[in-house]
Amino acid sequence: MLGDRGDCLMRAGRLDRLITIQRKTVTLSPSGEPVETWMTIAARRSASMAPVHGDERYSDPQRVAQDQIEFRIRYSSNVAELTPQDRIIHPALPADLPEPEPETRQIHDVLAVHELGRREGLRIITQRRADVLA
Repeated sequence: MLGDRGDCLMRAGRLDRLITIQRKTVTLSPSGEPVETWMTIAARRSASMAPVHGDERYSDPQRVAQDQIEFRIRYSSNVAELTPQDRIIHPALPADLPEPEPETRQIHDVLAVHELGRREGLRIITQRRADVLA
């Protein structure tokens, strides 16, 4: 019996994807210029993944597709404060690879974050943008 919280429970079997969560930080270069870098705040985190909706816009000479994806992860204090300044990389980065491989990794910008239950999980709505030549 699921009860009132049946939709919020985080079942391990549904968390079948591995993601990396990164936060944008600004550091200074040796010359004093600000440089944007990405700091990993959660590596190889188990998540579920489902499409929210998609639409396509046409622009000359490219077709631009936008996909919204929902990720669900278990709650933890280091990811509870996700903002639109953060991003998700799917599939997760291997521990020995500092940068994503563009051919195999998708970058998702965080749009919104909702707590599931009372510190049970987080629902993260993201947008993946893919530019495709026409």
